[in-house]
Amino acid sequence: MEFLTPLLLGGLAFVSAPIIIHLLHRRRLTPVDWAAMRFLVEMMTRKRRRLLLNELLLLLVRTLIITCIALAMVRPAFKRSLGSHAGTAVARTGRTAAVLLVDDSLSSQAGRTQALFEGMKRLAISYLGTLITGDEVSVIWMSQLGQPSADPVFDLETIKSLLVNARPSYVASDIPALIESGLAQLKRHANSGAEIVLITDGVDDGWRFNDVSRWEALRRRLRGPSNASLGSKERPQLLILCPATPEPMRNVAITSIVPDRSVLTVGSESSFKVNLRSRGDPATSSVRMQFLLNGRVLEQRTVEVLPNSEASAVFTHSFQEPGSYAVKAKLLDHHDFLAADDQRSLSIQVEPSLPVLLVDAKGHSGLRGKLGFLRYALDPNGTGGGPFKIAQVPLAQLVPSMLANYRVVVLADASALEPAMVDALDRYVVAGGGVLVGLGPDSDASQINKTWARGGEGFFPAPLSGVSTPTKTLRPAGINRTHPAFAGFGPRTDDAWKAAAVRSFFTLATNARTAKDLEVVLKLENGEPLIVERRRGMGLVALLTTSLNADWNDLPLQPAYVPLMRGLVGRLGSFIMPPRNLLPGEPIVYARLSNSAEVLTGEDPSGKGLPLSLGGWEGREAILSEALTQPGIYLLRDPQIARPIRFAVTPSPDEGTLEPASERQMGEVLDPDTPILRRVEQVSEKLAASGRQSTEIWKWLVAGAILFIFVETWMTRREAAGSFSSVRAF
Repeated sequence: MEFLTPLLLGGLAFVSAPIIIHLLHRRRLTPVDWAAMRFLVEMMTRKRRRLLLNELLLLLVRTLIITCIALAMVRPAFKRSLGSHAGTAVARTGRTAAVLLVDDSLSSQAGRTQALFEGMKRLAISYLGTLITGDEVSVIWMSQLGQPSADPVFDLETIKSLLVNARPSYVASDIPALIESGLAQLKRHANSGAEIVLITDGVDDGWRFNDVSRWEALRRRLRGPSNASLGSKERPQLLILCPATPEPMRNVAITSIVPDRSVLTVGSESSFKVNLRSRGDPATSSVRMQFLLNGRVLEQRTVEVLPNSEASAVFTHSFQEPGSYAVKAKLLDHHDFLAADDQRSLSIQVEPSLPVLLVDAKGHSGLRGKLGFLRYALDPNGTGGGPFKIAQVPLAQLVPSMLANYRVVVLADASALEPAMVDALDRYVVAGGGVLVGLGPDSDASQINKTWARGGEGFFPAPLSGVSTPTKTLRPAGINRTHPAFAGFGPRTDDAWKAAAVRSFFTLATNARTAKDLEVVLKLENGEPLIVERRRGMGLVALLTTSLNADWNDLPLQPAYVPLMRGLVGRLGSFIMPPRNLLPGEPIVYARLSNSAEVLTGEDPSGKGLPLSLGGWEGREAILSEALTQPGIYLLRDPQIARPIRFAVTPSPDEGTLEPASERQMGEVLDPDTPILRRVEQVSEKLAASGRQSTEIWKWLVAGAILFIFVETWMTRREAAGSFSSVRAF
């Protein structure tokens, strides 16, 4: 015998209530003699034994009523021997609380003749067949993580119908987050036999095996307290249903579309690099690819892709008008295990030019100034006809109202700023602006740390330690090749810095170097940062720890200076906030530029209307859509803008690796004994409903309590009727 809700055992204390009432009632009886008493005493003496027996029986019945109700609440169950079910995967006791975690991510669409998701559904439906009436089930979908979860249901047929009609989504997988959501959902269940059933496609993209600390915390939660029994809510049983995956799964995916520059401008030829990744052994090493702009085919070519390798193709185009565009790369007549990643889109914004404000501390122009070399790097002809529209002011003339007209502000060796200007720059960056700071001999570290950095709360990326002037000049050596600032460099990026020499530079405070939000773009050969950047709010700030001119280095005299500065300034001014390149499951967010009462409209990739609502974003009025589930290009039309605004929804490229997760890997992050079932026959055999190890008897106890209530009523009336008859006979 076991009790499934032992915390309610205290209710058995109420069994003593009828006995206590009986004893107290007897003590309250006071003998009173009266004239005819001797006749009643004579009669009662004859029936004393019968009355005493009836009284004791009535007391027993009342005690049994309370006992049955109290025992029904603690849900006793009789354990049975396992017998022929000794090989079951989980040990079930009483009614089951099952939480089904369905990984309906993009990779579940993979398959040649049939998607892995269909096998997942068959396993899930087979699992439901092992449950019985009274078991309760919740279903949590990967595509709906973060949304309010539904209450558990007892109708197993409803859950089966839900699974039969389910379709895979385009979201990225996150197995740890899915299990965490399942643990939280268990608290909403009433049944005590807890089971978490992970239904996954067996692909390792969402398992996050390298996230060791996260898995360690998750294992502790699954194991529960040391005294928790397996199958309880404190220590739920975990079961994995995973269809067998074919190895290898052949797939060629378009992983990214990368422009050759951060800022695309009218009139200049722009290049787009389309990256591909091949997994498995494809039937052919060549694929045909189309490149489209706003749905119009610009070019088509054949690309060679070797098995288990990466390849790329470059397409060029010159934009003649500013506005929002969508570029798209698409594989033609290509049949592999995952069709969803055979195309990819990118939303871009083409600008007439990028407005940049240069602030010279000394107010000098030409190469004698602090910003002379940078100005010529951004606008070699001095006409403003290139991608950067340059304006320059001395530091003394800089006022907060100027910032609204520029996407990037460059400060060169500024000794100090007025408090109002510091606050304005901070708000400017938080609202999405970009700032580039170059230091030099006039820079005051203590003043910068106090007013610009403010312990990480200001716009300045990191506190400074002091000036370093080594006996031997240093050259840049540690290059972050993935940073967009180096997009204009060729494959031999390191060679561009061999002749560069840095004589003096500021070092960063020790705690600043390890800050998580500080990205090192370029290092010196001694490991000290030369260029760092930090995101603050919606904007970005970059810091050059040496001078932007030739005061402390000869970087401006090197050929690499021009593409580096162009890439860095373009990066700072390229952010369009809110973002227009989204993942499945994210909504469109469009911040209004004014309080126009005109209505905005939207379209999904099929041309149907897109529901929009008025909301807020970062303290500003914004237009919001519902979560976008389908990849493709979405249009938003603002009456104040001539061209539609394009948003691109593209799946995560990690979903296309299609590398199977081994049972050993799953066991390492969870538990080596975690049952992993891959066939419907296994599920039916290992989780047979007849293999339950206990039988609950609460229904019989409730029925017994009702029966005893009828008995108690009958005995009470019978005793009362008998007493009345005796008195009347007397």
